[in-house]
Amino acid sequence: MVLKASAPGRIVLFGEHQDYLGLPVIPAAIDLQIEVSGQKAQGSRISIILDDLGYVESFTPTMDNPLPERAYLQSSVRILQREGILPHKIGINAQIQSGIPIQAGLSSSSALVVVWLKFLSELFDHSLSPMELTEFAYQAEVVEFNEPGGMQDHMVIAHGFVNYEEFNPVRCTKLLDSFPSLLIGDSQEKKDTLTTLAMIKQGVNNALHELGSNSIMDIDKSKFNPEEIRDVYARSCLTAAVQNFNITKSAYSEFKTNKGNFNHQVIGDLINSHHTSLKDLLHISTPKIEKMIKAAKEAGALGCKITGSGNGGCMIAFCPGCEKEVQQAMELSGGVVYSGHVVPGARIKK
Repeated sequence: MVLKASAPGRIVLFGEHQDYLGLPVIPAAIDLQIEVSGQKAQGSRISIILDDLGYVESFTPTMDNPLPERAYLQSSVRILQREGILPHKIGINAQIQSGIPIQAGLSSSSALVVVWLKFLSELFDHSLSPMELTEFAYQAEVVEFNEPGGMQDHMVIAHGFVNYEEFNPVRCTKLLDSFPSLLIGDSQEKKDTLTTLAMIKQGVNNALHELGSNSIMDIDKSKFNPEEIRDVYARSCLTAAVQNFNITKSAYSEFKTNKGNFNHQVIGDLINSHHTSLKDLLHISTPKIEKMIKAAKEAGALGCKITGSGNGGCMIAFCPGCEKEVQQAMELSGGVVYSGHVVPGARIKK
């Protein structure tokens, strides 16, 4: 029997570059989907046709041999075998199709890992909870390859909707079922996620070292004085982290208090403040993204920001009442525009 699974992409409304520092994030699952279909096969080989990349990945699972760099399909199998969810000898034929742009800041790789894990576990009659799916996906994509990212992408893709995600301890709180009038503008500038994450994380760690702290959680953010940090880049990284923490907490308070009736202007202003911090302190915007943001605001958008690791990829525009005008303005600025419709998380398709 053929089994089908799907998972959404994601955007970050608030808390960019925060999760791997242990700070909270407010992301949203969006209706750009990746799908897996397949079935069990004879033998002990797994073959996957990746339609969008135009190649076939085929491997025999092993628990011992080192994995190739970023071999997430293989690491996911290894994680589930380690957990006893998959047998050690398995054969699978599968096909993967994705509508999530690659290297665009919409978590195409995390969505791939989440949907593959969802498919594999259900194929062998094991239904993972969203939090189990989050943890296994984080292990498969980040821990197995010692990458610098966090787990916020996996969490929102597994859970869906708009969430408030915390990491000390790990917790996912649903905030909203939907979010009005969101557009995503793809600059089509490819980005280097791992390099950007590693640089910013190292900058924050250097700043913490200067302050004699082991964790950003130990800092009194209400009394934080950036002038105590001599290294200019480290100072900028930690200042951005503290600013964005405060912005995220303000957005959380507005959403928690007013739910779907939140104040549009307040949230728009917070989105703009968040982008200013990302642009001026972390320097992760680009001239093309700035051009798209300027055009969107001139067309009526209340708030715009880059989404994802930055230095390319996508931006988002919050534009209640003027979606058509903003979409046209972003397209005239050279962007490819997608709807930011909020959706549920990874699921089995009937």
